[in-house]
Amino acid sequence: MPNPKYALIAIGIMLLLIGGGIFASRSWYQHKQLSENPAILARQAVEAHDLETFRRYVDLDKLIDSAAEEILTEQINSTLAPTAYSMDELQSQYDKLKLDFVNNARSAAEEYISTGKVTFPNNLTDAQKFLKKSGVATCEIKSIAKPMQGDDSRIVTIMIHNQHMKFNFEVELTLELAGEDEWRITDAKGFGDYYKGYRRMLRRKLDSLNAPIAREMDSTFKVKSFSIKNEGSDEYGFSQTLNIEIKASVLSDKPLAQVHGDIVLYGKDDSESRTPFVVDITNRAQGLQTFNVMKTLNPFVRADADAMKHGFKKNDIHIEVTEIIFADGTNLKQLDSLPED
Repeated sequence: MPNPKYALIAIGIMLLLIGGGIFASRSWYQHKQLSENPAILARQAVEAHDLETFRRYVDLDKLIDSAAEEILTEQINSTLAPTAYSMDELQSQYDKLKLDFVNNARSAAEEYISTGKVTFPNNLTDAQKFLKKSGVATCEIKSIAKPMQGDDSRIVTIMIHNQHMKFNFEVELTLELAGEDEWRITDAKGFGDYYKGYRRMLRRKLDSLNAPIAREMDSTFKVKSFSIKNEGSDEYGFSQTLNIEIKASVLSDKPLAQVHGDIVLYGKDDSESRTPFVVDITNRAQGLQTFNVMKTLNPFVRADADAMKHGFKKNDIHIEVTEIIFADGTNLKQLDSLPED
């Protein structure tokens, strides 16, 4: 079997769409028999390991494609975009990730429906680790909204709870007529919110775990204040550069070498932009010291683009110290991922 690199998200999609009796209410389609319900029939096909029948009632390829588009767009905006400075570069990254996602998700889904299991490699890929930690297999349906009806389609919004990461997100399902009195699940939207919810709750968990580390770091190197000066645009008017002057107290009597951190710009709709920095503090005396770090506003990052267009307040920027390296090679470092289970 092909290596099911994105098996977990494929299974998660199927669980969301065919698990939990999404369309169990007769009142939704009083003129239909319960046995004609596409979700019920799709679930029965999975139980019978009948891939052909499942595909009759669920457009699996379209659902995987939609999930890939939303999740990867959010992932690129959160992780890759800050270092990309052209649409071609972003598109290349997206196309590469999406091809991998779609091919492996389809393989995994088909294996699961046909056999009831998915074959995993001995060593999980980074993508599998992310999907496992994001808790996609713990998602459960909490509520179902009344469907909105069109001439030849139905739109149904369901609220889903991720038990592992403790957040809710909505998925909007589309049902379309596939023949006389036969409906088919053809699309689902909302997986971008799944990724944003995961990132938000991951940050909260990490903040909790890092709290004692941060206190220890503050007793060694503590940011007291900072000021921002906009140095203006580059020669093409493409980007802008912020010169940030940081005043910090050096409190350690143990010689220091470097301080690593992030300049975080918070934008609208939970968007953020992180720019790493490193300051050399070799031979710096104890007491209040001044450091200058730079942040380039990238128009391909949503938070940066908003700041360039509409401006920003000082409260929108946060200076986060992530690691302190001592002259002897030892360090204090905040966690950037959850510990392995």
